[in-house]
Amino acid sequence: MNDIRTRLLAAFDLEHKEHLAAIREALRAVEKDPAHHPDLVEIHRRAHSLKGAARAVDLPEVERLSHWLEAAFIAIQRGAVPFDAAARDVVRRALDAIEDVVAWAPRGGGEVDIAEVLAELTRMGGEGGGPEPVQRRTAAAEAGVAPVAPPTTAPLPARAVDASQSAALVRIRSAGLERLFTAAAGLLPEIENQSALVAELRELRGEWRALERSWHAMRPRLLRGGSHDATGTAGISFAGDETALRLSSFERRFRALGASLDAAHRAHDRHLWSLRRWGSGFQDEVRQLRMLPAESQFSNLGRMIRDISRAQGKEVEADIRGLETQADRVVLQRLKDPVLHIARNAVSHGVETPQERVAAGKRAAATVRFEASVVGRRLVLRVEDDGRGPNRAAIARHAVERGLLGADEAESAPEERLLDLIFEPGFSTAPTANEYAGRGMGLAIVRREVTRLQGSVTLAAREGGGTVVTVEVPLSLLSQRLVFVAVQDDILAIPSNDVARVLRAPADTLFTDLAAPTIRLEEEDVPVTPLAALLGYDGAMPPGNGAPLALVILRTAGRRVALVVDALMATRDSVVTPAEEVGIDAARFLGTVLMDDGSPALVLNPAALSPRPGMALPPLVRPVDESARRRPHILVVDDSITTRTLEKSILEAHGYRVTLCVDGREAVETLGELEDVNLIISDVEMPRMDGFALLQAVKGNPMTSDLPVILVTSRASDEDRERGLDLGADAYIVKTRFDQNELLAGIRRLL
Repeated sequence: MNDIRTRLLAAFDLEHKEHLAAIREALRAVEKDPAHHPDLVEIHRRAHSLKGAARAVDLPEVERLSHWLEAAFIAIQRGAVPFDAAARDVVRRALDAIEDVVAWAPRGGGEVDIAEVLAELTRMGGEGGGPEPVQRRTAAAEAGVAPVAPPTTAPLPARAVDASQSAALVRIRSAGLERLFTAAAGLLPEIENQSALVAELRELRGEWRALERSWHAMRPRLLRGGSHDATGTAGISFAGDETALRLSSFERRFRALGASLDAAHRAHDRHLWSLRRWGSGFQDEVRQLRMLPAESQFSNLGRMIRDISRAQGKEVEADIRGLETQADRVVLQRLKDPVLHIARNAVSHGVETPQERVAAGKRAAATVRFEASVVGRRLVLRVEDDGRGPNRAAIARHAVERGLLGADEAESAPEERLLDLIFEPGFSTAPTANEYAGRGMGLAIVRREVTRLQGSVTLAAREGGGTVVTVEVPLSLLSQRLVFVAVQDDILAIPSNDVARVLRAPADTLFTDLAAPTIRLEEEDVPVTPLAALLGYDGAMPPGNGAPLALVILRTAGRRVALVVDALMATRDSVVTPAEEVGIDAARFLGTVLMDDGSPALVLNPAALSPRPGMALPPLVRPVDESARRRPHILVVDDSITTRTLEKSILEAHGYRVTLCVDGREAVETLGELEDVNLIISDVEMPRMDGFALLQAVKGNPMTSDLPVILVTSRASDEDRERGLDLGADAYIVKTRFDQNELLAGIRRLL
């Protein structure tokens, strides 16, 4: 029985919203155009259907309200009651009461007070003589066919009444569910990592084919005159010939190895296809487990708006839309308080009193609308009111008082910049603070929480009067599509939801005669700035010389900016470890992801990268700080990313400039390009060119022979130490006994 009631309530939840929305839309149409004639028969039908549906799910308060709402519309149809502003106000409050009862009472909340509005409906409906069926005249009726009475309840959706489709509910620990989410989130990146094995296997097969061709070319010569039959196979007899026997054995094993390699490649392809198919489906299903309708967090928003407005002596109609929109449970939970605060602000700061509204030529009742929707892969929440709108003069005055803007700057500041100041901590234009608003901290907290959710929040004036606050965040935080870029020696990631596009453009195509360099994209001038400069990296961007620039077009808070990066690396799904868990600045970084080699990459927070309205962007060509030029410049050469990162962090913390190389060959090439390297720290065991060879190259070149070189290696034998020192190393440090103080002391001694 409980299962039947659950399904009935689910169907009623959808049905009553549809009826309320239709009646409210009719009220708005009349208020917008007093000459408009609403379809009163249709409105009455909806009230009648609502009454029957409420009876079916045993909601007596809703049934009584709907009954007298139906009676009121019958009275209006008969002309006994005018459909004036007073009548519309009673109807609106009845609809609000129905919404409150449905949202609150069945969920265990307190009893909703409906006595006052029920009494007013009774007075209206009583004048009309009470409810009775009112139907349109149809062709069947005119033909004398008896009309079929409408059902007392609307038919339930198939998905609600089909028992075979209803899912059994089970209780599980939330911690266990979160671990399942984490495991699923980590699965897809691992599947993508398997794709790298495909390339490696393909490369191995190519190498084997090349060896096979070389073998066929060498084989006749190795067999020293062996004859071949018509098929090309050597006809030599191997009996008694040890070399021939060994070659024959080698050939069999070589061919077996090739066959095994082919089989492994085919098997891996099959397994990867299956893994992608089932793994992706598994992650999608698990992601759906986290998805809940917005109603789960915002079902009581309408009642809260009405309660606050009544407490402040204001008349406000709450228009709540899109509650069926689904998003990640965690995202919705963390947005609940920000949205409630925005709605409170709309009522407290935005909406005028009924007397003020009437004096301004508005209707006495204001409207606060909340709407949830999905755009792309982002959740968009809008809170809109038709109140007085932002007070630009008060904002500018308060900004000057707090020192955020100069007096002249405040007069000429664009509206976008002024409105953005509202999110500054402690910024409030309210003359006094109350229990709902006025202390100036709420919107700052809203922005901070939205930013942590990798989103943006903007405030703008509403066309026709009022204010619109828009919040945009990712639909889910389970795993994300990231764009990986290179900036100097670092690999960084940017959420793809905030990336409009990536492209390469010649530097000489930029417009540089403006206040900031721009690039023309889709009929819009987009400002261009180096990502390195936004992050505060040392060094200057080289001036444009026609070479292509790698650009990431970032889109946040409705604005676009083109970020110049050193290279565009890849795009893939990855699991982001939150910034709070790894101890990095959550204002600038969302967290970290693991790269294929096990090293972490920082995930940038796009909201922090996008400059605030009115802020100047760093120049495209950044002059090098002279103090940076005077700092000793050290070249660190090591094929281990862990060692490179460790040594770089130690050296930079002590005031040195650092350039990284992965092996000796890259170091030699770098030395040919840089003229200000003061010292080299190098590993010994490296691919392509090891540390000893690098040492020989450095000391053998008259241009670099005086350059100090410190070898930091795991080779601890006396022979290796003597070899390094004999080749000209100025210091030899063993990694197993690595002491940063020993390294720093050696550097200071040599410099």
